Amino acid sequence: MAFGSPPSGFTATPLVIANFDDTVHLNSDRIKFQTKDPTDVTVQKIVIDPGGSSGWHHHPGIVIIAVQSGSVTFWDSDCNKSTYGPGLPNGAVLTEAGDERGQVTSAEGATTYATLIAPSANPPVFRIEDDPPPCA
Repeated sequence: MAFGSPPSGFTATPLVIANFDDTVHLNSDRIKFQTKDPTDVTVQKIVIDPGGSSGWHHHPGIVIIAVQSGSVTFWDSDCNKSTYGPGLPNGAVLTEAGDERGQVTSAEGATTYATLIAPSANPPVFRIEDDPPPCA
């Protein structure tokens, strides 16, 4: 498979991959979470080397990324960027969702943990490669 924008210095290690066959309707403490069909779930440890990049991609479903150490910069399809990490103004958690392509980079390196929740597929699909946008 050819990648439109392959990762570089970006190592994702799946810690668990599971099927979530039940539908979920949770609303507790002002937090909502809902699924309408079976989903696939994975938790990954992602280590980004200094100067590393995820490459341009998007995710089916949603992703919640917690930055344990270092900092990451998320670039959206319009090449707007926001930086996340412990003690930074944007905080240490970011989300990705939908068909809009994005890219995560790290100038000095980072360790993150990501929870990815996607529609059920066989095999599971958690990431779709994209070509860089014109602004990149």
